[in-house]
Amino acid sequence: MSKIKLVAMDLDNTLLDSNKQISEHTKEVLKEAIRQGVYIVPATGRIFKAIPEFLRNIEGVRYAVCCNGATVYDQYEEKIIYTNHLSVDVTLELFRILEKYHSTHDIYQNGQGYMEKRYLDHLSEYNVSGHLLKLVNDTRLPVDDLKKHLKENPLGIEKINAFFDNMKERSAAIKELTEKNIASVSSALDNNIELNQFGCDKGDALKHLAKCLGLTMDEVMACGDAGNDTMMIKAAGTGVVMGNGREELKAIADFVTKTNDEDGVAYAIEKLVLNS
Repeated sequence: MSKIKLVAMDLDNTLLDSNKQISEHTKEVLKEAIRQGVYIVPATGRIFKAIPEFLRNIEGVRYAVCCNGATVYDQYEEKIIYTNHLSVDVTLELFRILEKYHSTHDIYQNGQGYMEKRYLDHLSEYNVSGHLLKLVNDTRLPVDDLKKHLKENPLGIEKINAFFDNMKERSAAIKELTEKNIASVSSALDNNIELNQFGCDKGDALKHLAKCLGLTMDEVMACGDAGNDTMMIKAAGTGVVMGNGREELKAIADFVTKTNDEDGVAYAIEKLVLNS
């Protein structure tokens, strides 16, 4: 019998294919894992409502790790079971750093995205297009002044996101933000930076969820492809990295699976989790 009782999976470039969908085969594998008593847990940089409806609606998909571990959500009871949020003072300090560079910045707060109109109306200038452009437009509400918004609404700041069109500037910003040492710095895309509360990551959130469910980390498998998946790959008893994942992540993987366009998550679950 498989010892794996929980499978956590990143979405973009991991579970979701290049068209932001999952195949019927992957859907059936997820359902079979649930039938065998395995928890299937999306673990994403997205807010909960940005997890695709076709995944949220699979019977048995109850828990989600959102915003890189800032919030763990139970959709059956409609309650938050763990938070690790940014303070408003740290958020404003991080904004001051980002404003030195040609980049956007926005926040996820209490399950909603907020972005200033000056960025939202000019996303093409920051290399945001296609599926990503749709996701941003679907999940952000426009505000005139994000700093003012935060001073009036200081609680529940889950994550800061920034998009860059110049990769040299992005590298410089990552260096400065990391050296500042007041937030967790990661990325999910080649042109973004994601900032969370110091010590907040998907691995930390998974540990709290596993404890809540009475599981050990040896019973957890995590699948990912990018920098913001690193800590959950390390934390899980079985770390799975996609064939399209970053090479530095593959180096720490227990198993390298197929790509996200080849049902890589389903392949890993079939190989490592399901009992035939």
